[in-house]
Order: sequence, then structure tokens, then C-alpha cells
Amino acid sequence: MQTQTTDPARHIWFLRATWPPLVLAVCCALLSLVHAQLWWGLVCLGGASLLCFDSVARHREFRALRHSVRVAKGLTGEALARFRAARSTWCSRRAAIAAAHAEGFGADARALVDGWGYKPWHVFPDRAFTFGSPFFKPAFWQSVLGLRR
Repeated sequence: MQTQTTDPARHIWFLRATWPPLVLAVCCALLSLVHAQLWWGLVCLGGASLLCFDSVARHREFRALRHSVRVAKGLTGEALARFRAARSTWCSRRAAIAAAHAEGFGADARALVDGWGYKPWHVFPDRAFTFGSPFFKPAFWQSVLGLRR
């Protein structure tokens, strides 16, 4: 898979990598204004803060993936391994796809994601509603907070 295309707007791809948590953070911030109860506002602002941390972590992941794709000159080797590792959550998939697009391998990235069976509405992490949910695992939260790659 080495189908490189050129993209004149490469410098804005990082916004495509971080938009899911940013949009959700804005929604949480707006929800804090809807209800008059103090506890509701604090919960919403806490959620918005958590999503801002996630956005920073996705940007860091985007940069690392983009570097890997650039060095490998496509989705091969280490770049492919990193791309596969980023597939379990919606935000990570968006960052990985944006990194591949930024380096001109967006068609290859989209084909891989489609081949894995992910659809645009798959926004929850893999196995989110099982007993082995990532929400119960510290590694997931470390990734969200940007403490681990």
C-alpha cells in the first residue's frame, strides 16, 4: 500500500486529528450553562477539561503517527503497527487517519479502517459495553489524559 497523493492543506490536518474531543468539550461546556444546579455545571466542566486533555493527547499521537508514516514512506512497518494500535477508539482512529492523510496516504488509511469494519458511527471504544470495557482500565484513562502513548 504505497499510494501517495499530494494535499495542499497539509498544515491543517492536525485539526482533523483533534476535532472529536474538541467538539465534545465544547458540547460539555455548553451543557454546563443549560442547568441551574451547581453540581451539573461542575460535572460538565470536569468533562470538558478531560476532553481537552484528550485532545492534547490525540495531537501528540497524530504527530508521532505522522512521523512514522513519513519515515516509512507509507503505511508499512512501524507506521502500520502504530496505525493498528490506534484503531480501538474513535478519537485515535481519527488521529491516525489524519496523520496518514497529512502525509498523502489517506486512501490507504481509509481502506485499512474500512477493511477492519469500522463505520463513521462507531464512536465508542471497542468492547465499551462489556465486562472488559476499556472504561474500567487504567491504561485507557492514562491514554486519555496523555500520560501514555
